[in-house]
Amino acid sequence: MTKDNQHTKLIALTAAALMLQGVSKKVEASNMDPKTTFDYKYTQYTEGAIPAEKVIIGELERYSIDVHQFKFKTPISEDTEISISGVQESLSGASPWYILPDANGNPLQVMSGATIDESRTEINGDFRSYNSSSESTLSLGYSTENDYQSFGFGYSGDFHFNQKLTTLSLGVNTAKDYVDASDQEEYPSRPSEETKNRLGVFIGFSHVFSKNTLVGLTLGYTGLDGFLSDPYKLAFVEGEILQDSRPDKHNQNTVTLMIREFFPSMNAALHFDYRNFSSDWDMTSDTFEMSWYQNIGKNWQLIPSARYYEQTQAKFYAPYYYQARNDGYYSSDYRLSEFSATSGEIKLSRKFEKLHMNIAYSYYEATGDNPGLITYELYSLGLGYKF
Repeated sequence: MTKDNQHTKLIALTAAALMLQGVSKKVEASNMDPKTTFDYKYTQYTEGAIPAEKVIIGELERYSIDVHQFKFKTPISEDTEISISGVQESLSGASPWYILPDANGNPLQVMSGATIDESRTEINGDFRSYNSSSESTLSLGYSTENDYQSFGFGYSGDFHFNQKLTTLSLGVNTAKDYVDASDQEEYPSRPSEETKNRLGVFIGFSHVFSKNTLVGLTLGYTGLDGFLSDPYKLAFVEGEILQDSRPDKHNQNTVTLMIREFFPSMNAALHFDYRNFSSDWDMTSDTFEMSWYQNIGKNWQLIPSARYYEQTQAKFYAPYYYQARNDGYYSSDYRLSEFSATSGEIKLSRKFEKLHMNIAYSYYEATGDNPGLITYELYSLGLGYKF
């Protein structure tokens, strides 16, 4: 059985969208919601099949993932609250394994069999406190699957100044992951009892320029060390099939700009985000995203959004290797290749007195030279209730 960790990216993309998001008619600092709330979201994620002409061995069908998410939040005093959130996902399908060159040097994908069938569970807890000039959050998280465990801790804080028109945000998070690859009897080169460490920090500033305009800038750093290779991917090197091998350190930097503008005459808001990413694996990327939050009456909201992404390849990446590298690093993983991607989403939400709900559809398509690049569709339904 072979697989990759693409499904963990899905959680990163969808977890932030668990709660129904609204648009206020003026930009102002957050306050604690005195209500107890429960939110549930179901997401179905389906990757498009790889075209037959790009595959030399294996199945064409790729991952299908069912995701269940929940969040329970309740106040425990006038200025503190706790929340517990969780994710349960089940995955099945085939995954890109490695790439072979054809007679003309064109890359052809070798896929795993469609035998991957597993589940993942994640649980997170937050303790949040508020006062007149700041908000602070302590977070704990745990994730597990049959070959992987992760423990995480984080702190974030927002500090308001200038009559709450200016906010300083900062945070730190850390995690330790344990990797013990499946099917080591069949594939002895797969790793066992490996670990990975992560440390991330960020600092951001935002300012309310008017009751309708908010601008923010955030700087972030993430350092990874330990086992950073993919245990389920291989590479073609000088006629041999070798295990995916990457450096044991990866330093990443991000710069994010956000602009929020509310248009009273249209009862709508524009969200614009730009993110620049760079790392010492010589990877860089740029992301542009725009969303339009259209309020319809008092209770409906329609949110179309579009996103464009492009990245350069890692310095050790190649679809295949005719010569061995001096450093011994090899990876043909499409996620490390040079590519661009476009995606779009349409979301409709409705608020009732105590209930709220939303439905959404997303489509993603990546283009580049690696035959393993993905397209996917995502459907979701969210429900929430305030007590």
